[in-house]
Amino acid sequence: MVSTINISSQLHESRSGIGAKISSFERGLLNTTDVSLTYAYGVPVSEKNLLYFGLSGGAINTTVNGDPADPAVSRYQSNNFQPTGNFGLLYRSASGINLGVALPQLFATASAISFSPVDNMIFSAYYRRKVEGKIVSKTKKGVRSKVKTHETNAPLELYTLYKYSKFGNSQFEVMGKFNLSEHFWLGAFYKQSYGFGAITGIQANHFIFSYAYELGGQPEPGFSSGTHEIQLGIRLGKQKIYKRKAPVLHSLLKAPSTQHVARFQQTIEDTDHVENREDSKKKYYVVIKAFSDFTGADVFKKKLITEKYNADIFYYEKDKKYYVHVMESGKSSEAYEEARNLKNFTKLKEAKVLTVIQK
Repeated sequence: MVSTINISSQLHESRSGIGAKISSFERGLLNTTDVSLTYAYGVPVSEKNLLYFGLSGGAINTTVNGDPADPAVSRYQSNNFQPTGNFGLLYRSASGINLGVALPQLFATASAISFSPVDNMIFSAYYRRKVEGKIVSKTKKGVRSKVKTHETNAPLELYTLYKYSKFGNSQFEVMGKFNLSEHFWLGAFYKQSYGFGAITGIQANHFIFSYAYELGGQPEPGFSSGTHEIQLGIRLGKQKIYKRKAPVLHSLLKAPSTQHVARFQQTIEDTDHVENREDSKKKYYVVIKAFSDFTGADVFKKKLITEKYNADIFYYEKDKKYYVHVMESGKSSEAYEEARNLKNFTKLKEAKVLTVIQK
């Protein structure tokens, strides 16, 4: 019989998290207790992709339900407390494809003759994609209204796991999970040498209940007629979400931008690929949108102003277009930083830098 208690939490609104685990494993005369603490941290690889690092440490203790006067039992009881530790990496992408690798044993056991942390490794890959909430109609107290549902997982999730062992007992597992609704799911899995199994679960408010059954296809005939696993979960408090610290946006300053004549030569460059260069003959404008007519540009400019942006219009005779911009600077680094901040922290995802060469 295996009993496990897991507790985990995100630290405030950061990319850090902590966890604790206590497990008990009873098998015949042996009873093993494992206690560990975990710390995890996520490093952004790009705007929406993260690389997580996790490190756990603790201790494991195994006791024998035998006669303490027995010399064999006495010797075992005096040498059964050992440190434990494991380390893992997880790459999580916005596409839903996630890859992980873990070292489940960082310390040698007392009986180990030779040991290396890479003697046992776990490789994982799974597909689980978030789906934004949908606008649906709901009736409350006789009043029908449009509301947005919470973010959920896509209907299909796929998981695969490979446990590598230097000692020849490597194993792989695969599982498919079907989210039939926001609160109910079904799944099936296959474990090498152990056979097939099924899983189901229900989520109601802050509570989670799941049940899994594995057939009795054990490596040794007659060893087991099947296993049952029950999981109970509860979420305490509100869900914590990482929030990036919003920078100061210079384009929100109250001072109006100066309008420029069309005797300049302009080029638009990629916001994310630029060298830090300063040139007294150049001006850099953070452009949001270009229009072929003044009326459209003026309407868009006024809209930005109502949203507290320092908007203005620049007309370029060469391509006969009106450019709506929210900031100008004599330093390229300031302009490109502002454009990146607008793309990452506001709804102005089309922000670009317009380089103006004065003649």
